[in-house]
Amino acid sequence: MAHTSPTSIAPCLLELASNPIGVLQAQGPRLDALIAQRAAQISHLRALVRIWLAHHQPHQPSAGEPAEQVRRFADLILAAIDEDISQGVVPAGIGSFVDLHRYLDANDYLITAGVPYDGTQTSIDLTAAVQGLVVAQLRTPGRRFCTHGTCRFAAHDHTTAHGHDDADLDAAVPMRCRHCGQSTHYERCLDDYRHDDPAVPDCFLIHRDD
Repeated sequence: MAHTSPTSIAPCLLELASNPIGVLQAQGPRLDALIAQRAAQISHLRALVRIWLAHHQPHQPSAGEPAEQVRRFADLILAAIDEDISQGVVPAGIGSFVDLHRYLDANDYLITAGVPYDGTQTSIDLTAAVQGLVVAQLRTPGRRFCTHGTCRFAAHDHTTAHGHDDADLDAAVPMRCRHCGQSTHYERCLDDYRHDDPAVPDCFLIHRDD
């Protein structure tokens, strides 16, 4: 297997350091590949650590009431997602388990939270209820999300150098949806445009397939 030399990595690292909001120029393709590889390795290691911790922590009795049990699992999963957001593993503004699966194996959140699954309808219903509550919390209006000036996720571009008539602008400006006017970004991992806020309704131009 070929190895990337330190001299070939250095220019990419310099580009990343000088461009903290993830707007990549000349080194874009090479740097994107390095970022994707590193993110995949980090995600895999973090998943292994979580699974190990889940199986080596003291046993915690489940809550008696199903609603309380669902809430407890959802809180654990949301805390883990927020930790991954803070580490740059997934972007702020993630809106669903479908979104999460685009960046990592989201089933690991269920495993490390201790959500039981044995193939029975009871465990299937519990998993669905937990996921539903997590999604509702992720899409709560006012929850933190990536936007221009605050986003640090390398695969996001929150700016555009083109006006509504596609004319070139003198300088890049914050990107907004041309249909509904909501703040928007281009997501290189998905090769698609997304509204910054996952709680914003889909519009004619931008929609989530989840």
